[in-house]
Amino acid sequence: MQISDLLMSALENLSRRKVRTILTSTGVIVGILTIVTMVSLGVGVQEAIRTQFAALGLENVFVQPGEGQDEADFFTQFGLPQRERPLTPEILASWAARPEVGAVVPQVSLAGVTSLLELPDGQLVGVQVANSERLPNPFRTAPRAVAGTVEPLEQPGSIVIAVGALPGTVDPVALVGRELNIVLRSPRGESQRFPLRVAGVSDLEERTVYAASDDMVAMKAWWFNLSDYLTTQGYDLVVVQAKDVAAAAQLVREFRATGYRVQSLELLLEQANRIFAVINVMLASVGGLALFVASLGIVNTMIMAIYERTREIGTLKAIGASRSDIRGLFMLEAGMIGLLGGLVGSIGGWLVGILLNQFIGWYIAREALPISGTFFITPWWLILSALIFAALVGIVAGLYPAGRAARLDPLVALRYE
Repeated sequence: MQISDLLMSALENLSRRKVRTILTSTGVIVGILTIVTMVSLGVGVQEAIRTQFAALGLENVFVQPGEGQDEADFFTQFGLPQRERPLTPEILASWAARPEVGAVVPQVSLAGVTSLLELPDGQLVGVQVANSERLPNPFRTAPRAVAGTVEPLEQPGSIVIAVGALPGTVDPVALVGRELNIVLRSPRGESQRFPLRVAGVSDLEERTVYAASDDMVAMKAWWFNLSDYLTTQGYDLVVVQAKDVAAAAQLVREFRATGYRVQSLELLLEQANRIFAVINVMLASVGGLALFVASLGIVNTMIMAIYERTREIGTLKAIGASRSDIRGLFMLEAGMIGLLGGLVGSIGGWLVGILLNQFIGWYIAREALPISGTFFITPWWLILSALIFAALVGIVAGLYPAGRAARLDPLVALRYE
């Protein structure tokens, strides 16, 4: 018997016993529907949690230069740092050109530098000059504009002042667009003014002035009296934003192997991935148990089919059908039952996920909960895996009945009543 003969015979046998075929495949439908629904819930919850983790900056890698000396003490705190691997603009340009890197944001620290803000009336107020945050900071509330704009500063020449750095008598609106001086004072008593235009005033209650990295490089070059500061010392910190979390983990290993000091949240991500794996296994186990029960139903149905079709088996063997033909016929029927149940179950699980998403969305809106997202996601690979798995369950369930049918003696089978 050829494959087409086996296929036509199997289809004819299944269509001739429609009720039994439907009842047998119902167990597979329930099992596959449960698996698809549960796993799609796991995928949806995982995607929702990943979206929340993305707001924490899991894809951000914080790189600091390799230091060649111990931490500065009282006598060396104002000295030029000795860096074995400085983060120079050439290195940053090579990182930015990599396909897995989305952005490279350099930062300069003015910690320990005496800095003052000179107001229009000549008053000097002590402030801390910090980098303008070009990437979202998940650990603080985004600043809002009291006057002007507080957008991240990428071009040099402008500053954003926190309202906490201004005396109560100063009108923030009057400062926007004006040129103010950032005054640095060295331990030797020297001072230098850096004129910068006020782009805006934020609502942050802190004594901080935010400036672009290039302006802060110029300040630090004056502080150390080093005109080629970036060439020799580089940046103090570089935030490398990877395209995804997997690329970030690879960058962490690579940067650490190169000798840089690296910080990231990959440990949190690893723990999250372990939790996701446990959740998916638990959810899939429920459907797997249902599918195991369904496979027992297939075994029982195929064994009963042997008794009902004993004379048919004897006739097939009498006209030349081999054991492999009989075995293949019964295994094909069992596989088709499993495939039919898998198809209906996959479609049913997908529809159940859509209905549950609609219900969850309605409930969230009704209760005004601060969450959003799609909690049941059915990817294509889940449907394909469910179909293949259901067919394999049917084939495996039909192994014993098929082998039993293949071993029947044709003379005994023809005489069977």
